[in-house]
Amino acid sequence: MIMRIRGLAPGLFLLVGLSGLASPALAQVPVIDSASILQLVNQLNEARQQYAELVSQYQQLKQTYAALSQDVNPNQWAQQLEQPLMQNSMPNTTLLPSALAGISPPSELGGNLSSLAQQYLGQNRVYQPQGQDFQARQMREQANATAAMEAMATQNLQSLQAREADLPQIQQQLNSATTIQQVSAIQARLAAEQNYVTAQNAQAANLQVLAMEQSQAQQEAQTEQDRQGEDQALAASCQVLAQDGESTAGCGQ
Repeated sequence: MIMRIRGLAPGLFLLVGLSGLASPALAQVPVIDSASILQLVNQLNEARQQYAELVSQYQQLKQTYAALSQDVNPNQWAQQLEQPLMQNSMPNTTLLPSALAGISPPSELGGNLSSLAQQYLGQNRVYQPQGQDFQARQMREQANATAAMEAMATQNLQSLQAREADLPQIQQQLNSATTIQQVSAIQARLAAEQNYVTAQNAQAANLQVLAMEQSQAQQEAQTEQDRQGEDQALAASCQVLAQDGESTAGCGQ
């Protein structure tokens, strides 16, 4: 019996050895978890969608920042309106007293005003007295003053007409504006041009008042001149009466 067991021992040992060699191979067979893989795929899709949304938001943020930080020059449109003559068509106020009184000749107005005044002076003139008496001087001064006022009014009107013709260029920019900064710049420019128009209208009204006052002053000067002539004639008559021994009671002495 013992001999039989000993005879079977090698076979048993061989079987045990084979079973020991086979077990590691069986332990290395992978196990596939479909649920885990599906969950991972879903997480990747969500992450990709979130990334796309972040990129879109970033691009929108860049566009918004560019629109807000854009430096827009409102004077880039209708640049001819930026000329000093278009912004203020009237001469310096220091020239007005002598110009409106006719004391200074039109040539002292300078620039376009001088040319316009000389043109009006030639058109209005019928005769120019050369004497130095009061009437001769008054006629020359009145002619100078009239030409100066006509020149100022004409230049103001030219400026208004030019602005009216060029303003549509600025207004058309509103149709092509794509950013807040562009719209704000265009609106600011239109507001500035409106202020210039308001100022020019006020200047025209003031010029009209000055012209009326100057006309009144000339009438008063003529009245004073007439009274001076009467007083001088009366004084001469009273002197003759006094020399002749006549009564001078009506002479106001």
